[in-house]
Amino acid sequence: MLTPEIRDDLDKIVAAGLRQGGVINDITVFNFYAGLRAKEKTEEIHSAIFSYLEENGVLVVNDGVEIEGGENGESISEIRPFDPSKIDIEMKTMELSSIIKRIYHKEVNLNTDFQRKAGLWSDQKKSQLIESILLRIPLPAFYFDGGDSDNWLIIDGLQRITALKEFVVDQTLVLSGLEFFKDLEGLGFSELPRTFTRRIEETNIIAYIVKSGTPSNVKYNIFKRINTGGLELTPQEIRHALYQGKATNICKMLAEKAEFKEATTYSLRSDRMQDREFVLRFVAVCYYGIDKYDGIPDNYLNGAMDFLNQKDSVDEKELEKAFGRVMVFAEQIMGRYAFRKLGVDGMRRPINKAIYEAWCRSLHILSDEDAKILIDKKEKVYKKFMDLCDSYSFLGELKASDKKSFGARFMRVQQMMEGIINDYKDECKEF
Repeated sequence: MLTPEIRDDLDKIVAAGLRQGGVINDITVFNFYAGLRAKEKTEEIHSAIFSYLEENGVLVVNDGVEIEGGENGESISEIRPFDPSKIDIEMKTMELSSIIKRIYHKEVNLNTDFQRKAGLWSDQKKSQLIESILLRIPLPAFYFDGGDSDNWLIIDGLQRITALKEFVVDQTLVLSGLEFFKDLEGLGFSELPRTFTRRIEETNIIAYIVKSGTPSNVKYNIFKRINTGGLELTPQEIRHALYQGKATNICKMLAEKAEFKEATTYSLRSDRMQDREFVLRFVAVCYYGIDKYDGIPDNYLNGAMDFLNQKDSVDEKELEKAFGRVMVFAEQIMGRYAFRKLGVDGMRRPINKAIYEAWCRSLHILSDEDAKILIDKKEKVYKKFMDLCDSYSFLGELKASDKKSFGARFMRVQQMMEGIINDYKDECKEF
């Protein structure tokens, strides 16, 4: 079916994929397919290309993820209004020595799992921050979540805190690239004259402390609005900072499961916690409850994190087993098209968050017996779901974030599955 010319070019893609650990992004494959001659662009050729790559040890992955709401796949950043009186923020003038002592005693959260972006600044930029302090140039304000007085979370100012930690506490940073104090080049904190070290310690800063009485969902929105770091934090990264505990541990653990990675064809990025957000979405629709959805996705997922952090919210072993079960069923039924929109063109589209949620919940509530019927009838499932994806109303429900559309898409996927299962059972009765 594949001509020698196509095979020769595919071998180059195979070689590229093997150099990258056996994976190739599907944008490369789709562009390769698009470059074929018109007579070679058939469904059979398209399928044969993917089969050839898989046979030669290369997995085609997709880094894109479709999200609910917005035009052209853009996210909705709407925030539910809240009572401003619930915002309890204290402004304090402090000496840097107070922050330095907190860093030394590990009373400022520099959790590397979340704050891996703490090293964005070069040594020269860190050194110039120290130089600015020596020049008595006022520093921008710092923002902290002070809900736990023994463990402040950094809302804004991570790079500055990191520079101070490396220079004053760890003493791993030596000054470089200075513009005014060139005589101090190559010196560490302990090598500076006391005049200079005292100037650092006695520098006054303004710190805004979000107090413990502020509700967690309000803290989330404050964090989202205030954070101005060099790399904008994703919503899940913010949740990871604000909901430390059982919830963050569960999301991390489940995101590393092989069944999850295989069902999503390794398409979900871990470096920005995209994979953990999808785990949280499973928990939200299967355990927290779709009835809790209020029309604002962020509020809903924040609520799921709160739910997970409750002592007796879920049995972790049961949750892990149920999560793996759903992922295995999804992969066995839909293969590499799991959690994606389907089209008659046969192209594999990005994972869709709304479809992922609907399939997770529908498979979760199915008995093993009924799930195995869907596996046996997977070709029919594929066809029926393709028909559903061709429905204008269903596509509209996938894009919308209102409560009615949210519930409707779960109902449609569940009804599709139940229809196939019931047809099969009726056929069995006839015999």
